[in-house]
Amino acid sequence: MLTNILRILLLLLASSLLSKILLTALNSDQVALLFSANGLYSLGWGLQLDLTTVTALATPIIFLQLAMAGKGPILVRPLLWCAMVWIVLTTTVDAIYWLEAGRHLTFEVFTGDGSEAGLIATAITVYLPQTLAGFGLIILFTLIIWRMSLNHSTFTALAWPYGLSLFVIWGLLAATAIRGGWSDAPQSPMSAYKIGEPSQAALAWNAPYAISYYLAKGKKRAAQQQTAEPSTEDKALLARLYRERLNTQLQPVTKQANVVVVLLESWVAADLYSYGQQVDAAPHFDRLRKSSLTTQALYADGYRTVEGTFATFCSYPNPIGGGVAGTQLQGANYHCLPRILNDQGFSTHFIQGSGKGIVGAFAQSLGFTHSYGKTDYEFTGTKNYWGYMDDDIYRFALDKLEALDGPYLMTVNTGTTHDTYLPQESDYIFGKDDRAALRRNALHHADAALQRFLDELPRVVTKPTLVVLVADHTSRAASEGLERNAIPFLMFATDGSLPLTTLPVNAGQLDIAPTIVDWLGGNVPWFTGQSLLAEQYTGFAHYSDGQSVNWVESNQLVRFDVTTNDNAECFLISDNGLALNSKSCANVHYDNMLERARAYTRYTQSLLFKGKTSEFAERLSKNITQ
Repeated sequence: MLTNILRILLLLLASSLLSKILLTALNSDQVALLFSANGLYSLGWGLQLDLTTVTALATPIIFLQLAMAGKGPILVRPLLWCAMVWIVLTTTVDAIYWLEAGRHLTFEVFTGDGSEAGLIATAITVYLPQTLAGFGLIILFTLIIWRMSLNHSTFTALAWPYGLSLFVIWGLLAATAIRGGWSDAPQSPMSAYKIGEPSQAALAWNAPYAISYYLAKGKKRAAQQQTAEPSTEDKALLARLYRERLNTQLQPVTKQANVVVVLLESWVAADLYSYGQQVDAAPHFDRLRKSSLTTQALYADGYRTVEGTFATFCSYPNPIGGGVAGTQLQGANYHCLPRILNDQGFSTHFIQGSGKGIVGAFAQSLGFTHSYGKTDYEFTGTKNYWGYMDDDIYRFALDKLEALDGPYLMTVNTGTTHDTYLPQESDYIFGKDDRAALRRNALHHADAALQRFLDELPRVVTKPTLVVLVADHTSRAASEGLERNAIPFLMFATDGSLPLTTLPVNAGQLDIAPTIVDWLGGNVPWFTGQSLLAEQYTGFAHYSDGQSVNWVESNQLVRFDVTTNDNAECFLISDNGLALNSKSCANVHYDNMLERARAYTRYTQSLLFKGKTSEFAERLSKNITQ
């Protein structure tokens, strides 16, 4: 019986590895990586995902082998053949899709309804070598299965404790393999990006697992484009707005300095005295803000860490009403700040106190080479429901910083404000009467930890370093006005190279990456935000809620439904950046804002769903009007 199990596993694993290797060898863009040390490492790293596929497909076959007595081998062969065909077929289809679209298959498995004949014709006519390779592998492994010796051990021939123990042991092993272990959050196909390098993740990828995973999740979990395609007029309008960036190339950074970004998990501007509020939940941040570069207000583009991460580091809006992570969009070839800096010799690190899970994998898909979570901490600290709290996260970050030479980009995603738990009862200085009080207690505790971290930072950072403090999103904030999206923000440079001022503008997360690149002396034409170091700020803030898009320019906001041109709303923003005063949209200024907002939304969403975000400026250059 154990021999049969081993043969089944080895057959499926061989079909997975051989099909991956052969089809990668037929891809001219990946073949060089395949036959290199990094390629061998990638194949080895991807074994965890390969074993997930093999274990999941083998489990029903092995259970059948155990339970069906003498008829087991008769039924095992056809089931084993079906599992093998699924592995080879999905690997072949994914390889062809990569050549056609430049990314792996995820939720796109639902978009081929009614076009199967065309897809098959394309595979045969355009990608004949890949198609023949797939069929050749199926024939090869069919012959192997046909000739494979399967012992006729039966469940009835085994003592029942032994047979039952096999069921239990295999069930536990299968659950562990499919989950990806028990030390972190359950894995997903996107866990391939934890390898740190996108090209290596593409080789480590397991197509049978990914396609099965997204088929199981269902079509409703896929990101859906809610906007119409941009018109010629939309593109011409945006070409005028972004005229200075058109026909420009990526300009490498010239300043070999360091960047430390602290994502202040769930911090809310409405809890800070410096944002015009009556509470003083973060006194250290408020003091620091007076001696930093900051803005009158800054608005988050999403409501989850992965959404804030995408907007912050990619300078690009999230899908309307959702995010990129965990959807078919995550597999696109994004050229965000981490990857850009990594390509220019920076080391890139993402640290959090919770399990790496989807956030860590998503960060690595954007270009962070190293990702750390609570399982990487080699000390015992104070934890809340999610993981380590801020003092210990900062301690871990300081240890990593001390070991780095630079230049580097390090992002620290904090954890105390992810929960309302605090170690001591005396820490609840705002009481426990409502969720706002609980939120402010955690923020006050996190603010003190932030002060201790920044006090220690000069000890480990000796070269010029840009420090950016910004919330990823808010949490448990009121939905009135702009409180759900207004987030704290400031930045300063250890060499004093940034102006220490509060810019009288309402900006957005999309402006952070351009500002960092500007400070480093570079330029990225496809970033859609604007540097806060520009002589004159003419940018905007953007966020969506369901089908509703909100667009901020100066102290005005327009809101519209992306599925219709009706029912637009217009507002004047109060001085504290939170309260909204309704205004009539019947004036030229608001009309122009709505035109810009709709054009930008339709154009950026179109590129996002086509996987062409880095062509933002390039495509607009064709629409310049003389």
